[in-house]
Amino acid sequence: MYLKVVADPLSMRLEEIPPEEAAKRCMVDASIQVANMMGYSDAAGALRGSLILADGPLSMDELVEVTGYSKSTVSTNMAQLERMSIVRRVRKPGDKKHYYATITSIDEGTKAHNENFRQIMQILLAGVNKALELLEKAESSEEIDRLRLGFATFREDCTKAQRLADLLDRFSISELIEILKREVEIREAGEK
Repeated sequence: MYLKVVADPLSMRLEEIPPEEAAKRCMVDASIQVANMMGYSDAAGALRGSLILADGPLSMDELVEVTGYSKSTVSTNMAQLERMSIVRRVRKPGDKKHYYATITSIDEGTKAHNENFRQIMQILLAGVNKALELLEKAESSEEIDRLRLGFATFREDCTKAQRLADLLDRFSISELIEILKREVEIREAGEK
């Protein structure tokens, strides 16, 4: 039970507990800090940390047992983590229960986040295109002109972001690192 250590008062120093428990505590604490940074609850971070530490996917009941959170807290936070593409729901053969696994592969995580990002851009582009269409018929005024310019700029940025998402999907993270390293080397050589 790795979260029992986390739930203890922080007065206990990491050096005073077994190294494996201290290491687990560090991972859960880091997951909580990341969740807080992103505007999510400690529970979301602790649940993700629990999945990182788990030896395979965990069911809702197992997450309740490991964390001590209520079933409703676990359910709400797991749904949120799933929407954010931080965890995924999986099934075990012959079992009707849902299990959760954290997305630890940088390539899998990037693809999932990239797909969410692409959907956001599609929604924003549809909105800005409709807004520009409505303004097309309007008489020019200071406010109308300001909106047209702002929306046109925003549309260009969304289009670039969508193009970036499309390009990122074609490569693994390792390939992207190599491509960018080569580009940096080329640019640095050109500056000399």
